[in-house]
Amino acid sequence: MNPGAAAFPEFGAGFGSELPLARIQRGMAVLATAPRPPVGLTPNVVVHAQGRVKLRYYAPPGATRGTPVVLVPSLINKAYILDLEPGRSLVQALAERGHPTFVVDWGTPEPENASEDMAATLGILRRCVDRACRHVGARQAHLFGYCMGGTVAAIYAALHPERVKSLTTLAAPILFAEGGRFGSFVQAVDVGAAFPVDELIPVERMKPAFQLLDPMGNLSKYLGIEAASHDPRQLARVLVRERWLEENVPLPGAFAAEFVREGYQKDGLVNESWTIGGRVVRLGDIRVPTLVVSCAKDFITPVAAAAPLAERVSGPARHVCLDVGHIGVVVGGEGPKRFYPLLDEFFRSVAP
Repeated sequence: MNPGAAAFPEFGAGFGSELPLARIQRGMAVLATAPRPPVGLTPNVVVHAQGRVKLRYYAPPGATRGTPVVLVPSLINKAYILDLEPGRSLVQALAERGHPTFVVDWGTPEPENASEDMAATLGILRRCVDRACRHVGARQAHLFGYCMGGTVAAIYAALHPERVKSLTTLAAPILFAEGGRFGSFVQAVDVGAAFPVDELIPVERMKPAFQLLDPMGNLSKYLGIEAASHDPRQLARVLVRERWLEENVPLPGAFAAEFVREGYQKDGLVNESWTIGGRVVRLGDIRVPTLVVSCAKDFITPVAAAAPLAERVSGPARHVCLDVGHIGVVVGGEGPKRFYPLLDEFFRSVAP
């Protein structure tokens, strides 16, 4: 009998006579000592800055005019997830396909940013979209949002449609009642106590909550690192993702409190109860072509939480579910094979 399999039955058979614990320990040692690969290598220029926030421009080869694509990542992670490594970089893929590509890099909030709520965030995004359009001489932009950034992008498209030519959301929570493990986790949270609006929510407070969503994830991660350690190229690919996971940023307390209260606790988008700047957010006010992408293996934003946007906008909409996870959709093998071409096809299908 393999004693390792008895100690760690969730990993199943196939470990032979070696204890999985030994492999986990080796994986931990590799993670602790191996240097992290460089990230964000696609050439870009900062064309707009507002405090910590920067708008990065990735110019396509040749002509630089056309409809810009503005990418909105989550506010709690570094934006370089969209440019993690050559060959598996969304910004590289879009620029090489001829799209003037911009990324809203939210940067790292400082204590003075703690009171920034959704209204302030939308104001920052509005200036970024305006600047992207002016930079390439366009009237409107393709707006793309990933995870929490997708929710922000959808709200922006509903409230400020004048600059939006199309909307794409990726793994973005919309129907928060189907928010899965994280939704269940925050339902009973005392928002006022957990997210003081005059403080930043530190990484040290958020990280354990996300780890609880996948309790066995660390053990699986260390096994994966140990397996990859025998191939330098594969190890670099694993470690570059770990770098991104390690480099989370704090979140303004006012934004966190509003997002949890109005989203996860009140389901404010589908109930049309989320009011921002005196205006009710109505998804039906989104009349532009919309692409909704969900991920079948996503436990952060389950398909049931992301897909309903396609049914609630007023414009032409399409929902695509990819057989990947929350991170792998952007930087895994399916990115270059399916996801990047899907976006390129959608942007080109929208009438100029």
